[in-house]
Amino acid sequence: MNALLPILLVLVFTSCAAGLVLHHIFLSRLRSRHLQTWEALGRPTLFLNNSITNGLAVLRFLWRRDYSALGDRGFARFASFLRCYMAAYFVLFVLFVVVFMTSSGSHSSGGMAVTPQPRLDDATKKLAAARTQEEKFYALNDAAKESFVAGKVEDAGKYAQELMRMLPDFQGNWNYGNAVQDANLVLGRIAVREGHIDKAKRHLIASGNSPGSPQMDSFGPNMSLAKDLLEKGEHEAVLEYFELCRKFWNMDNGKLNDWSQEVKAGRIPDFGANLVY
Repeated sequence: MNALLPILLVLVFTSCAAGLVLHHIFLSRLRSRHLQTWEALGRPTLFLNNSITNGLAVLRFLWRRDYSALGDRGFARFASFLRCYMAAYFVLFVLFVVVFMTSSGSHSSGGMAVTPQPRLDDATKKLAAARTQEEKFYALNDAAKESFVAGKVEDAGKYAQELMRMLPDFQGNWNYGNAVQDANLVLGRIAVREGHIDKAKRHLIASGNSPGSPQMDSFGPNMSLAKDLLEKGEHEAVLEYFELCRKFWNMDNGKLNDWSQEVKAGRIPDFGANLVY
């Protein structure tokens, strides 16, 4: 087993517990100091009145920094800290998942490769369970990507096109940047598969014009389409895409520079986890 795994597991659980305490304090202060806003968000609590609807409302309230308009500097500082804490926890959790999957894949008892079908089943179940347009908007991302990976190209195209049609209605949504990326990513990969390289390059550039998102700003964009096009020799389009990604990916730790150098040298970079996000 990867030596990092038990350390990350402890960090994930302790960070989760601390996050719950911070979230409880945040909701309690919101209720006591800004009752009207708390009620407008659906009267959220940590457990007793915690639904998908008010959970998403609180998440939007934090990520859009709506708390800044309340005129309460102390509360705003605490909310900003919680916002940063949530982003850091998300990074930690994804790192744990990546390490866990890598370890499981390397040491599977039967020696068999992990198939994408369970991920597709999970994605399509979430899509089928969506009760609102907003929930559907969130579920279509994974449904499109996992359908393509599982070889269900027709379904992948259908989900991606539907996601594309929903974009104008959710421009202020925290998931908008993910949706711009994922819809173009899947449609571009389908275009490569069908031999429509120019169309695929247009989708790659459209993906790079995403405004970003909490996930993309932290972990970076999905490089699957870029890799597909590099395998077809389309270096210039990929280099242009890397430059577009710099607008939102400020936490790349030099990866975009390194990948650009490798592409200019005629090599295909090892994109690692950025083929999964």
